[in-house]
Amino acid sequence: MQVYLIGSGPFDPDFFKGYVERQKVAHNDSETAFVGVDLGAKQLLDMDFPIDLAVGDFDSIEDKVYQQVAKKAASIEKLEPMKDETDTEHALGSVADLYPNARYHLFGMLGGRVDHLLSNLWLIYQERFAPIIDRVHLVEENNAVSFLRPGQHQVDRLKEMKYLSFVAMTPITGLTLKNVVYPLDNYQMPTPLALISNEFLPGQNTMKIAFSNGLILAIQARD
Repeated sequence: MQVYLIGSGPFDPDFFKGYVERQKVAHNDSETAFVGVDLGAKQLLDMDFPIDLAVGDFDSIEDKVYQQVAKKAASIEKLEPMKDETDTEHALGSVADLYPNARYHLFGMLGGRVDHLLSNLWLIYQERFAPIIDRVHLVEENNAVSFLRPGQHQVDRLKEMKYLSFVAMTPITGLTLKNVVYPLDNYQMPTPLALISNEFLPGQNTMKIAFSNGLILAIQARD
C-alpha cells in the first residue's frame, strides 16, 4: 500500500500526479491513501484527490476552506495549536497505526520554511518512527529523500533524478557503496559528512548500500 501525506510546502501538482501513477506500476499496487496535513488538505482539494484523512490544527486555512475539507475528508483529526509535536509528526504517527505495512510518501515537506524542512529531516532521530523510517520518503519534483538505519539496503533509481547523495546524520561505521560511479568499501566516517553528486552506474537501476552503525539520508536529485 502507498500512503501519500501532503504538507503545506510547495510542490508541482503535475509531478505529484505522475509520481502516484508510477508508484502503482513500480510496486504493482493500486491501493492508496491520501492524507492532508494542515494546508496540505487544501492542496488535495485543489488537485481533486480524495482525502482519506485530514490532520492538523488547520491554522493555515480559512474557515470556509476547512468546511470544504471537513465535507470531503473521510476522517479528520483536528489538533490543538499548542502541542508537543508538529502536525506532520502527528500525521505520520497516525498513518503508521492505520497502515503499518505501507510505504509513506511525503510531499510539500522539502520546500517552504527551513525550520519545517529540518524538522522533517530530523524524523530519523525519533525512535517512535524507527519501525517505519526506511519506508518514509520525502519527495518533490527535484529531490527525493529516504532514511536509512544500519544494515543492508537496495536503493532503486528514480528515473526523473540524476544524482545520488548520502548525507550522514551521525558518525558512520563500515560504509559500503556498490553499483555507483564512486564506490566505497568499509569506509569509516568518525565525523558526519555529506557525500554528494554520486550516480548510478550506466545501465544500472539499483545500487547497494550497507553500514553497521549510524543514520544516513539517501537523496536522489536533479538540477
